[in-house]
Order: sequence, then structure tokens, then C-alpha cells
Amino acid sequence: MLRKFLLFNVLIIIILIAGGWFVFDRMTISALDQPSRLEVFLATQAKHRLVARAALESLPTETPANADTIEDGHTSYGSSCAGCHGYDGRTPTKLGASLYPHAPSLASAEVQMYSDRELYVIIHNGIRLSGMPAFGNNQTSDQIWNLVNYVRTLPSGQPGRR
Repeated sequence: MLRKFLLFNVLIIIILIAGGWFVFDRMTISALDQPSRLEVFLATQAKHRLVARAALESLPTETPANADTIEDGHTSYGSSCAGCHGYDGRTPTKLGASLYPHAPSLASAEVQMYSDRELYVIIHNGIRLSGMPAFGNNQTSDQIWNLVNYVRTLPSGQPGRR
């Protein structure tokens, strides 16, 4: 019985090594190639879980969503975000489209499904290995919350909260 158990485990290890070799043999480091569905799935799941976990930590107090904070967010957006996400926040630039993952439309359901806290975390901390920089070292917490307030206006053009 012990012999069968050991043989089974050795067989599993051999299969995992062969599978890993097969996958890594076909992967490239090039950002020109489209990633596989598996890579996209794993990266997306990891991103959502890590952002959700970080959003549970203590964050600075939110600024209210009003015309002044939204305008301030729009101003910050123009100087910090439009280079990748596009001036309108809906149409990523050539630079944004060349990143992996591509810079998303900030009006998209994928982005708008994040909570305000999660958007704050993404803007403040950035997303490692994605092209999304961290703004926590050069924007105040109020400026980041104002960016969140502005991003919430993109789908409809009207202020909103989540």
C-alpha cells in the first residue's frame, strides 16, 4: 500500500514538472504577444483578491462627492491618468493599449464594479507588473479620493457613489 502511495506521488510530481516545462517552454517575456486565457484568468483573480484584501485595511477618510471634489479629481486625472486611460477616461491611448493588461476604460463595468475603497487602493498603491503606477507618494489622500469621485462620474457623466 505504501509503495502504491509513493508511486502515485512520484507520478504526480513528474506530471507537474512536465506540465510546468510545457507551459514555460511556450511562454515569452514579450508584451507584444497576447497572453493566454489561463494567464489572464490567474492574473485577474489575483488582482481582484489582493485589491479586495487591501481595501479592508484602514484608509484615510473619503472626501464628499460634490462639484468641487469632482472638478479637482478631473484636474488630477488630466495630468496623471489621461496619458494611458485617454482624456475622456473611456478610450485608452496607444500607450495604454500597449500595456498588459491594457489600460481599461474607466467607465467600463469592470472598473465601476470596484468599491470606492478598492479604487482608492488601486490609485494609491498601483498594481505591480501591470503598468498602473502608484500615486500614493505624489498625491495626497484627498486628491486620490477626488480621483475616485471623478471616476464615478464617467459612466453617466453624473456624480455617483459605491
